[in-house]
Amino acid sequence: MIVGSGNIVHNLRLVDFQNFEKDNYGYDWAIEARSRINDYLLAGNFQLLIDFEKQSKAFQLAIPTPEHYLPLLYTLGLKGKTEELSLFNDKLLAGSLSMTSMKIM
Repeated sequence: MIVGSGNIVHNLRLVDFQNFEKDNYGYDWAIEARSRINDYLLAGNFQLLIDFEKQSKAFQLAIPTPEHYLPLLYTLGLKGKTEELSLFNDKLLAGSLSMTSMKIM
């Protein structure tokens, strides 16, 4: 079993501190980026995740610098062809953060 943990959407400059405690609160671009990333993960479309810099404006806002995103790619590199990937802790926080995590078994 491999567990990879969050910060897939990570834009500290745009954190909404007024809504920090609001459950699963995200800006439209953060919701879009998280949804597309999750879809790519679950469908096994890892090349689209590797090419994150070529994706939409939502990706650019969600991943303004790659240091919190790149560990996702390393984790995906460990996934075997027959192993299943599932998501957990999949919530947005403060508009511009996501701690979405994955389990590979």
